[in-house]
Amino acid sequence: MKKILLACFVASTIFACSPTTEKTNSSNYPANAVGYNLDSSANIELVKNMTKAFEAMDSVSYRSFYAANAKFHDNNNEMTLDQNVANFNFFMTKGITVKIEKMDPIWEAVNDEASPEGVTNYVISFQHLVFTKGDKQVKVIMNVVNAMKDGKIVEEWGLYDSRELAELMK
Repeated sequence: MKKILLACFVASTIFACSPTTEKTNSSNYPANAVGYNLDSSANIELVKNMTKAFEAMDSVSYRSFYAANAKFHDNNNEMTLDQNVANFNFFMTKGITVKIEKMDPIWEAVNDEASPEGVTNYVISFQHLVFTKGDKQVKVIMNVVNAMKDGKIVEEWGLYDSRELAELMK
């Protein structure tokens, strides 16, 4: 009897320590679905870290999150990575600091079909920024879409109301 109890104890210990496989439910997506959304991912973390580098005006770290030939569409103003990074110096010479209050919401859209550039993943965020110059502050909410490929941002679209920010830059 002791041997049977010992065998049961050993077997239950082995089963308890064995890794379990996570079972997922298969989702019934509508027939016309073209992808899905994620609320956490490596790409979302990359975008969050990129905004921290922007806030710190750390151009070296900031560049590391982008592909060398990344394209920017800042309120429909197209620019290269070099032109975008030049804004850091512009802000610093004007005495403007940037604070990211929050990024909410933020999610990743994963499309079934790739764009002509081969992109299937897009991180979409609403970034709440505070630009400060002396005793003046301007709060700006930016809608930013980052096209992601091979662990880098390859294209970025940013839309925001720039009226008050333009006044601050004078």
